[in-house]
Amino acid sequence: MDPTHPYFPDGLNMLNDDFDLSGPAETVAGPSGSGATPTSRTKSKRLTSDAWQCFDVVEMTLLDGTVGPRAKCKFCPKNYTTTKGGTGHLRRHMLKCMPKHVHVPNTTQTQLQRHPDGSVMTWYYGAAHARECLARYIAQTDQPINFGNCVFFQEFITSAFCPQMQIVSRTTTRNDLIKMFKTQRDDLTAELQHLTVSIALTSDIWNACSKQDYLCVTGHYLDSECRIQKKILGFRPMDFAHTADNIFAVILSVLETYGITHRILSITLDNASANTKSIALFTERNIPQAGGYFFHQRCACHIINLVVQSGLKEVSNRIERIRDAISWIGSSNPRFQEFGRHCTLNGLQPRRFQTDMPVRWNSTYLMLKNCLEYDTTISGFYNMKLAESGCPPAQSLTPDDWYVAKIFVEFLQVFYNATVTLSRVYYPTSSQAIHQIVEMSDMLNTYREDDLLGDAVVAMETKFKKYWSEMPFLYALGVIVDPRIKLAGLEYLLEFTGNKLSIDYSEQITDIRNKLFEVFSIYERRFGVIHTEPSPEPDTQPLPTSWSILKRRKKDKLASSSSSTTRSAASSGAELNRFLEAQFDADENTENFDLLLWWKTYSYRYPVLSHLARDILVIPVSTVSSEQAFSTSGRIIEPRRNCLTPEMVEVLICIRDWGHARKRMQNETVDEQFIQNFSNLYVDEGSGSNQVQN
Repeated sequence: MDPTHPYFPDGLNMLNDDFDLSGPAETVAGPSGSGATPTSRTKSKRLTSDAWQCFDVVEMTLLDGTVGPRAKCKFCPKNYTTTKGGTGHLRRHMLKCMPKHVHVPNTTQTQLQRHPDGSVMTWYYGAAHARECLARYIAQTDQPINFGNCVFFQEFITSAFCPQMQIVSRTTTRNDLIKMFKTQRDDLTAELQHLTVSIALTSDIWNACSKQDYLCVTGHYLDSECRIQKKILGFRPMDFAHTADNIFAVILSVLETYGITHRILSITLDNASANTKSIALFTERNIPQAGGYFFHQRCACHIINLVVQSGLKEVSNRIERIRDAISWIGSSNPRFQEFGRHCTLNGLQPRRFQTDMPVRWNSTYLMLKNCLEYDTTISGFYNMKLAESGCPPAQSLTPDDWYVAKIFVEFLQVFYNATVTLSRVYYPTSSQAIHQIVEMSDMLNTYREDDLLGDAVVAMETKFKKYWSEMPFLYALGVIVDPRIKLAGLEYLLEFTGNKLSIDYSEQITDIRNKLFEVFSIYERRFGVIHTEPSPEPDTQPLPTSWSILKRRKKDKLASSSSSTTRSAASSGAELNRFLEAQFDADENTENFDLLLWWKTYSYRYPVLSHLARDILVIPVSTVSSEQAFSTSGRIIEPRRNCLTPEMVEVLICIRDWGHARKRMQNETVDEQFIQNFSNLYVDEGSGSNQVQN
């Protein structure tokens, strides 16, 4: 070994003296030369091997009881023989031991990395950190777990970025993912247990292609900056029937994992009967907070789906002919190429059309919306081909079919917007629900007498009244805690909706008022001694268009109504009365307003009511946030990866969701990709007739 090896930097050469090892006795001739007189003397021998740099020669008791020299390591307790076998064994130990105890200077040129704040520091490659980053990338981008074991990936990284990068096996990546999941789950547990606000849940069940059912539990809460956070708490397998007992058991196990069974304010579920029955089991365990007034919420988007589906049945014949036409055009490549030439002759860019899925009404809406621009071209081409094949004229597309499609798209636009609005993540949806109900009721009233859509509207209105003729208490409080609406504004919105759909909400208004004071008294007992300091003025965000309805009501009429009704409602609750009696102003910041920050700003003025308001505003009115996890898991548990264990599926789902939560990216829903599947189908003429633009 070269003495200049990195293990021997300056000052490390500690061998400065010769060592005397006992050699064999020599025979020395006497003066008379007549015989040999055995004389024992030590022969000096210099130790020249560089392996001796990390060994000392010491006298030790040997196995046979005698005392002799041994090579003792300077950095660990091990010792070796010095008299037989050369120094190869010493060299092997040195190569293993010295790197653990001696710093090896970096003889290569250092690399720099720049921090976001502009500062610069030296960059070092760390294998453990590289594996952690790789595991996080695999989870965030839905890559296979053996992604780091690909020789082409290693070639890409080592050639373009980091020559020190080594192949990471599937087992190592799996262990890194599990370790990362446990660490992040512990951090989330600590965060949830230190919250000063309640937690709202959403939950839904999904069937994977691996024939395994999963139940997703998602938590919604406010952080210290009064921002809504959404985190998947559990993605557990459902190994039994979807009964109320099993649903309750799985959700309860998730809550116990995080130690938050006493912090749950509400749970939003779809309309399955087993979900409704499971609520009674939660109530028996005294899990609901705030008296259980908000605990069970039905998914508003599921209700909208049921309403629209009932209308689609009434116009299915006309929509079916359009669906058949675009399906027939796209079923054959030569036929589609001929249709593309037909589009070009009519001055339109050739494009494909995606057919809808019966279980998703918004896919029917998107299908019709993207076809309307090509209505004449589709009809001309489709009817021409039907005539050439001798099909009866009854199968042809007519102008009435397209008229119904056009009117129906305009009609469904309000329901589509309501679904999108109530599915968002980072702003309160409970305060938006009644606004969307008002807009949908106005649309139903407008088209009730339409000749072509009348039957569909009547069917939709019947289903609408089934679920919302009794206004949910959460929706009512969602607008009451808006300082521009309050109780008087709620009365007017319900009056407007009742007039459109022939519903009498007058008795419900009285019941809502009484429940409001009951809930406030619960919060007053819990938070009555809390005092806070003023916060900075809030930023603003846009509000829905139903504000034009509120602006039509005169301010003086609203103010007098508010004062009279709230004083008679209860004799206690001075803070609540003070808030309700403040003058209602529908013109103040209606275009831009951040409701959560308003309550953070004025929490010093309404210390108890601010806690109630923030708890109400964090409750989601739909289960879409949980359903988004199913779209993600559909990419994780694809047919080529359906051997993943349920535990590993939960690890991947949670790491991905928590990473998106840190970057506030959860509002980028899969529905955006779903929309692109219908709208981004124009043919790139420069790349061939079968190439679709992305």
